[in-house]
Amino acid sequence: MSTALVLARRIGIVVALVLVLLQPGFGTRAAPTQLSDIEVLVVVDRTRSMAALDYQHGPRVDGAQQDLAELADALPGARFALLTYGSDVELELPFTSDSTTFGTAIETLRLEGPFDGSGSLADRPLEAMREILERAEEQHPDRRRMVVYVSDGENTADGEQASFSELEDLVDGGVVLGYGTEEGAKMPEADNLSTEDGYLYDQDKGEDAISRIDEGNLEAIAAELGIDYAHRTEPGGMRALADDFEASYALDEGADAPAEHDLTWLFGLILLGLVLLELRSWWRALWTSHTALAPARKEAT
Repeated sequence: MSTALVLARRIGIVVALVLVLLQPGFGTRAAPTQLSDIEVLVVVDRTRSMAALDYQHGPRVDGAQQDLAELADALPGARFALLTYGSDVELELPFTSDSTTFGTAIETLRLEGPFDGSGSLADRPLEAMREILERAEEQHPDRRRMVVYVSDGENTADGEQASFSELEDLVDGGVVLGYGTEEGAKMPEADNLSTEDGYLYDQDKGEDAISRIDEGNLEAIAAELGIDYAHRTEPGGMRALADDFEASYALDEGADAPAEHDLTWLFGLILLGLVLLELRSWWRALWTSHTALAPARKEAT
């Protein structure tokens, strides 16, 4: 075989291998998408009290993150938004049906530093919640609006807490999730919530600070919103809560999503054929050299 053909075959092997690694394809087709009729506004307390170590002997925020991830899995096709509050209020994620993006926002949620702000009230996100829910009602009046309020209910700032009842007409359902215990627990000082740097210290009492759940406050918030309250002490059970949202589903047949016709198999066959030809060439060369050397060995003996 000529040198040019050998070179061409070997170049073909390299090109075919690259194409297989690129997983080529072509075209798109309509891919039905499951849609839900609800929008879920998730409001999360990120004050330092959510670091208290009384959820399965770990930080309260860990329990909240696990529960919200399970809730998202239980409501496929729903649109989620994430609003957090502490010394300030942040819309971390506007409404989206991308569950992966919502999951990442929950997973990367960080609490306030131990000395950020000067305390907080549970009503701090009230105005932002109203604006988000009103905008959602205006843009998608056919969709039902759910609120998931996540907190320990503890107020650490002076002032009287405002009522959430002004939002009741904008809310079609949801749940208040409460974290913590009546006995309370210490709060790690480290930003990563490890106990290596010790705990927050109460200068007035001369001892480590203790945070306790205020279930009465959380139950009052739930009543004002017209939704249920659930005290969360262990993982699991969020799918049952999601069933109470009574989401309905429909298939959007017209949604265009990437659905390429995969050609990897074709280039894989071409690669296999070229490699077999190369192996055959090597074998023939080896056999030829062996045959040519055989008479020389006989003469030497």
